[in-house]
Amino acid sequence: MAELTKTRAQRPNDVGLGGELPRLLPLVGRTRELALLEALMEEGEDASRVVFVHGEGGVGKSRLVAELAARAERRSWEVVRGRAYPVETGVPYAVFSDAWLPLLTSMDPSRLTVLTRGGEADLRYLFPALGQPDEEGFRVASGEPEEFRTRIMWNFAEFVKRYAGRTPLLCVLEDLQWADASSLELLHFLARQVTGAPILIACTYNDQERDRRRALVRTERSLEAIGAAHVMKLEPLTRDHVGELVSRSFETDGEVVRDFAGVLYGWTRGNAFFVEEILKAMATSGRLRKEGGTWVGWDAKEFGMPASIRDAILSRVGEFTDETRRVLDRAAIVGNRVNFGVLESISGYDATTVLSAVEELCHAGLLEERPDAGQVVYDFRHPLARQTLYDELGLQRARILHGKVAESMEAHYGATADEHADELAYHFARTDSHKFRDKATRYLVSAGRRALDRHADAEALAYLESALERTDVEAMEPEWLRSLIPLLARAHTRAGNFDEAATLWEKALELVPEEHPDRPSVLRTLGMTAVWRGRHRDARGHFDEGLRLAARGGDRHAVVRLLVAKAHGLHEIGSGTEALGVLADALPVAEQIGDPGLLARVHRALALLHVWVGPPEKAIAHGERAIELADSVGDASVGFWARWGLAVLFGMRGDTDRMKRGLDEINRLADEIRSPVLRLWTTDMAVEHAYATGDWDTGIARGEQAISLARSLSQRTLLPRLLVWTSQFHVARGDLEKAESLVREAVDISGIESDGAIVDVHQVVPTYIGLASYLVHLGDYEEAIEAAEKGLEIAEGTGYTLWIMHQLLPVLAEACLWAGHLDRAAEVGARMRAHAERIDHRLGRAWADACESLVRWKRGDPEGAVDQMLAAAEELESIPMIWPATRLRRQVAGRLYDIGRKDDALDQLRIVHAACVSVRAGLELEKTRGMFREMEVRPPSISTAEGPLGLTEAELRVALLVTQGKSNKGIATELRCATGTVRTHLQNIYPKLGIGGAGARHRLGNMVREAGLADEG
Repeated sequence: MAELTKTRAQRPNDVGLGGELPRLLPLVGRTRELALLEALMEEGEDASRVVFVHGEGGVGKSRLVAELAARAERRSWEVVRGRAYPVETGVPYAVFSDAWLPLLTSMDPSRLTVLTRGGEADLRYLFPALGQPDEEGFRVASGEPEEFRTRIMWNFAEFVKRYAGRTPLLCVLEDLQWADASSLELLHFLARQVTGAPILIACTYNDQERDRRRALVRTERSLEAIGAAHVMKLEPLTRDHVGELVSRSFETDGEVVRDFAGVLYGWTRGNAFFVEEILKAMATSGRLRKEGGTWVGWDAKEFGMPASIRDAILSRVGEFTDETRRVLDRAAIVGNRVNFGVLESISGYDATTVLSAVEELCHAGLLEERPDAGQVVYDFRHPLARQTLYDELGLQRARILHGKVAESMEAHYGATADEHADELAYHFARTDSHKFRDKATRYLVSAGRRALDRHADAEALAYLESALERTDVEAMEPEWLRSLIPLLARAHTRAGNFDEAATLWEKALELVPEEHPDRPSVLRTLGMTAVWRGRHRDARGHFDEGLRLAARGGDRHAVVRLLVAKAHGLHEIGSGTEALGVLADALPVAEQIGDPGLLARVHRALALLHVWVGPPEKAIAHGERAIELADSVGDASVGFWARWGLAVLFGMRGDTDRMKRGLDEINRLADEIRSPVLRLWTTDMAVEHAYATGDWDTGIARGEQAISLARSLSQRTLLPRLLVWTSQFHVARGDLEKAESLVREAVDISGIESDGAIVDVHQVVPTYIGLASYLVHLGDYEEAIEAAEKGLEIAEGTGYTLWIMHQLLPVLAEACLWAGHLDRAAEVGARMRAHAERIDHRLGRAWADACESLVRWKRGDPEGAVDQMLAAAEELESIPMIWPATRLRRQVAGRLYDIGRKDDALDQLRIVHAACVSVRAGLELEKTRGMFREMEVRPPSISTAEGPLGLTEAELRVALLVTQGKSNKGIATELRCATGTVRTHLQNIYPKLGIGGAGARHRLGNMVREAGLADEG
């Protein structure tokens, strides 16, 4: 304690100056910026939830967000703060860990369970300091890496929203120029998911470093473009602001310091950090001092001032003892927050000396002390101070110190050193000593492996590529390379860099002797990489070679995995029959092995293949067996996809009751797994079902919500389907402009108009369905036929019978009918019936009946067509496919009228009219009402529980004035309201009545008059 007292007595700020500056100088010149930030906290659901504050180093970004945090806390907001560091640019989710770990580790476990809905295991992948996921967490984590990474981020976003639902939240993330790629990805994801929640994420970054961090540039631009972020540039202080800062800091009249402040502004150009460091340096040196209780020394022109921030900082640290300066230099080498134990270890001093040093440095305002996850840590108060001191060490001395720090840290961590592989790799990699080369490589590989385990693929790539660069491939032991190369190849595969991955897997194959048990596994992965690259012939060769070696070595597990992979590759190129044969070979081997998890995967592969190519009974049998086996081993991913395949099969064949039961089950599983991606795959079916059954309001709402989520989750296979199914609602309601925008987006994403695009059948065929359907409603029948034929060519080429039957042949038949190509329509109908009989497709038979009856009518036999047409409509309703049946019933009505059965025709029209009104199907409703008029019968009224025509009182007043021919301005004058209000009413009226497109105003007038609500004049 005596030593500590002595150290404190030696501090220059305590002695000889008669006073000292406050540790935190007042904030000046930021009134406008603070007002904007506080406004973002107060704005409603549509507000941007992220703000980027940027500017030159030292301009005052940290001080600004610190003041924002203080104000947020006074409003009872929860505040979490994190900072990125150069040393952590490769550490996955480092800045989020820095911000969130103190809160998470202090949270009551029961509250954490409630807020995560039992998903604590997912948080542990983001924040390993919470502990490793348990076995249950790993079991639930099965599935595709991309889906799993999305699941982790989704569940963190849901946790954040639930937390903010109880306590409004400010999350401060500083120095994002140093942020790791995974943190930026998570920030982008979070910004899109927290809309509507009382959350503000305030980020800062240094302009000088921004352009070198392309990931940061992309993140900021993307979020700003979609309206999820506000960008604020912080400018230097003005001359007046510098004067105010000096006056308030020294409690001295502004006139007294005006000239001094002018000179200070000239030197600093208003850089807040530079201003502060110069003032503190002058106070420390005694150039500014108190005499008789008054600060003096304002004649700045009479003495030299530090010419740079570097000079200002170094003039302050030059007064420290050797021990304090050594501790400070070691802290600068560490580069980020450091706890006392590590600082003691790397300094080489005893605890008392280190404590004296850190207290002196904290008092001087260079370091700050704060709690972190149950321990005390020390950090530089400003990154510029750390960077200045680091640069001052010189390149060679810094390299030597990195080695010393790395060795001390490694010894300090002992048996847990691999848990700190990121920081050890950072320091060992920055030495130039040959003796540290192997350690640098070791920790880089360890850090890369840990990043892969956390699905942080960008960081894994950086670590592993750096390890490979330091490796003498010729001199390295084969076993070491056999470990490193596959890790790097896997990272490239996950990142979608399939060409790079293939090159590395080829290298890995060269390193594995022919008799080595790992060689079949490498060949299987090499084969799958070839499939993803579209090189199916190469893939077949790799699979066959792997099978030969696995069979020779008696590795039956490898044989099964290779056969499943080969079947997948064959199915990709449309060789469904051969793929089934390959899986037929895999099944008995898997049964002999008796591994239920492996057997479940074989049955799942068979089920999904039979779903699309038939026969359906085999798809059902294999699907049910896969579910049973997957449930027995807790493989939720295999269980989900087997159930999903069966639900698709039932739905597309018209067994909607079983499809609905299947949907309920897979929704339950998706919720249990907490996967937004899997839930989207169930929504895909639910939206289609809502369209067919007439639950359009629900279908549109779910479709729009799913589209938004699929965009944010980058689900490019699923998104075109959601766009297409949702567009069909808008087509039927007459909003062709909205429908066109959705279909066009699906076309762009699927690449069907791009040469050389990789064909994804589940993406491309639905896009052609949606495009053809839209063109039919436009009346562009020849173009619709062309689109449907292209989709048919792809579906038939890959053997996807279910897609052929689902909507592709029906929309092609309809286009041919209305284009007058009756022979082609009849041929399409015959193909539908043949496929339907082959795979027992109830819905397909109904489509075929409808097509045949319409062809029969078009060929001049309306009387013979009526009964078959009516039977097809009734079969569609019983499935139920209510909306297709409604459209067909309108044709029935027309044929009944043609053959003189007017009363029966009117009965059918009334059914159609009621259905159209209930779903607000504008196009069909207009056609139906036109048919009433052609039969010289007044159409039924359009009314709902809301009022006449289903309009509110205000909407009805607007509609009546439209009928009188008044303009929006005239209506506004009549009703004494704003023109914008009239426009809003009309925007609400048109969807209610199913009106859209050109001539909507005229059609509204007709409906009002037909309903008897206005005189014809």
